[in-house]
Formats: sequence, C-alpha cells, structure tokens
Amino acid sequence: MKKFNVLIWDFNTDKLEYYDILPYLRRKYDKNSKYKKVPKTLEEFKNFVDSESRYQFWARCEYEMICHGWPVKQKDYKLDVYEQIMMNIDIIAEILYDERRV
Repeated sequence: MKKFNVLIWDFNTDKLEYYDILPYLRRKYDKNSKYKKVPKTLEEFKNFVDSESRYQFWARCEYEMICHGWPVKQKDYKLDVYEQIMMNIDIIAEILYDERRV
C-alpha cells in the first residue's frame, strides 16, 4: 500500500512528524465502514477526499501548526493537514482510485 505523508506538529513530543493520511481515508470507505456510497470514479474520489479530510483535519488544533521562515521575521502562517491534502488532492484521489480498481 502506498503512503502519503503530511507534516504535523506533535504537541506531546514538541516535534515535527510525518503523518500518513491514507489509512484514515481507506477506513472511511472500507466495506466494513458505515460509508454508504463507495466512490467509483476519479471525480467521486476527489469529492470523497475533500469531504472526509475536511471533517477530520480542518480547524482542529492537533492538525495545525504555525510556520515561519528562518531567520524569523514578522510574518508566520497557520498550516493544517487539510490544506496539505487539498494542495495534493489529485495525487491522493488517484492513489485511492488506482487501489480500488485493482
């Protein structure tokens, strides 16, 4: 199975970590889940990834971190897992779509 890592800041260890989002998304449409409609087309997978990742990863502090350049200047930026997913939604949807077809 392929992986797709995003960056998260683990507040328990106070370290940057890689987090594979694909197991969560696979569980959401697994035959044992309560997800009623398994996506069939690439466009349906994009909609599925958007919807499920927004629900799980958007606007939750455990999936957000503040980024800034080095050396530190005035500006910083809040980056969350949902934004990282949306930057790569075509790739993520294609991975899930290809796995489902096989």
